Amino acid sequence: MAEITVRKIRFPFGDAIDLDRPDPELSIILGHLALSMTMPYLEPYLIRTMKVAQREISQPTLLADVRAFSQQEGHHYRNHAVFNEDLRAHFGEPAASDLREIEAALDADYQRFTREKSLRFNTAYAEGFEAMTCSFALAGLEHGGLGDVPGGELWDWHLAEEIEHRTVAFDVYHQLGGSYWHRIGFGTWAQFHYLSYIVRFASCMAKALDRRLVLSRHPILLSALRRYIGTWSPRYDPARVEVPPGLDALLAEYSRRVADTPA
Repeated sequence: MAEITVRKIRFPFGDAIDLDRPDPELSIILGHLALSMTMPYLEPYLIRTMKVAQREISQPTLLADVRAFSQQEGHHYRNHAVFNEDLRAHFGEPAASDLREIEAALDADYQRFTREKSLRFNTAYAEGFEAMTCSFALAGLEHGGLGDVPGGELWDWHLAEEIEHRTVAFDVYHQLGGSYWHRIGFGTWAQFHYLSYIVRFASCMAKALDRRLVLSRHPILLSALRRYIGTWSPRYDPARVEVPPGLDALLAEYSRRVADTPA
């Protein structure tokens, strides 16, 4: 596994958000925007989980990966939080209040998981989420990225770093004694829990546009599904996943962007 690089990037937002899209393209776009709405709550939960897990880890390399993972996730959610302000402003009231209500429910769930659930549960949740989103990230970059999605290159940067740190949650889970069947059971529950909020956010936005969500057979979604099903295998190991050939160049470009940014 290559070294995980922490890249502090702040993306400029404020451009008009174009949601005048035909079905099913609009539903795909709203799904991405729903993902963004979850990030200021999901990623701090992952960071809290990894902070607790660090106390049980003695392997120096894994500890370094956990710290870099948490820093990457911190930069991700801060950018998404700014972008989400634009989203709420775009939809206006009453949709903005409805979105905040869903956000509060999601945040309450994650705060409760941190307080009340075991570390084994929380690391299984983290691994389940990372396995699912890595599958999507790989599919997205395989098909040229998500540059057409509102939010611009925030998405491609985020997806590239999701692939870069794809082994961390898996390695932490197994370092702490996680088993295959527990991973499948609790990880799949975590995925459905998370996706239920994606549907809630996307449905709220669709309602504000007087549209409805429709299913799509977009190549990215089909590729993501194929990769996701592969995560159910007892032989699944994200370290052995084949990554798109352009990933290293994309990550290097974002590293240069950090270096070229005045302090």
